[in-house]
Amino acid sequence: MVRGLLICLLILFSGLARGEAFIIGVHPIHSMRTLAERFEPLRAHLETRLGKPVYVESAVDFAEYYVRTLRGEFDLAIIPAHFARLAQKDKGFQPLIQFRPDNDALLVSNLDRPLIPIERMKHQRLAVIDPLAVTVLAVLAHLESQGLEAGRDYSVMAYSNHASVVKAVAEGLAMAGVTTTHGLKQVPEALRGRIRTEARITDIPAFVGLARPELPAVEARKLKELLLDFASAKAGQDFLKGIAFSRFVPAEEKQLRRVDAYLKETRKGLGQ
Repeated sequence: MVRGLLICLLILFSGLARGEAFIIGVHPIHSMRTLAERFEPLRAHLETRLGKPVYVESAVDFAEYYVRTLRGEFDLAIIPAHFARLAQKDKGFQPLIQFRPDNDALLVSNLDRPLIPIERMKHQRLAVIDPLAVTVLAVLAHLESQGLEAGRDYSVMAYSNHASVVKAVAEGLAMAGVTTTHGLKQVPEALRGRIRTEARITDIPAFVGLARPELPAVEARKLKELLLDFASAKAGQDFLKGIAFSRFVPAEEKQLRRVDAYLKETRKGLGQ
């Protein structure tokens, strides 16, 4: 509730002040306060280079963030690759850059209660950051390949961030959880020490920097160049290290196609 209030207040403030401002949307994988702090270097860089006010906004959950993206409320949306691909294919949004390295998806369990055999998941809870996360979809597909279907054999419970997911597993509130290597870097070491990795699904495209479809091509190229320049500068390298990535690369159709396998389930989760 507090998180939602903070987001609403920020949106209200920026809505009053934005005018010709530039709005960065950041996917809600952390609290609004944490996102604002971590993306401050990028915000400051773009404000200086664009010569206009720049604000950071988010949403209360993954679905609402996608809705806000489609409404064109962000000049630059930092968004998971499967959502970016949907926006590109359905509405003509323009992928500019991708974050590297790729993400992974980790199925984790309590250190003292390993999932051996995997059937121990039956009638248990799986903790996730959001059912629409591509990393979650990858783990659900993995469990289904093992004969376990979400909603039939086990339940899925959403938590607000990766630390909450890991805590739920460590404290026995869930039999297993889904996180990522990037997510674990945001979890206190003592908490990480109470879980173990049962399965690691690799090579899942990470975030994409997405521009609105109506942005002229020349301006889209300029924005892409600003982002790539930032990532190669000292401030950009420090920023990327702080969010557990190493670089930006230009978005490529070939790379974006790698998430097409998850689009059917993403549409289903979005009620499309």
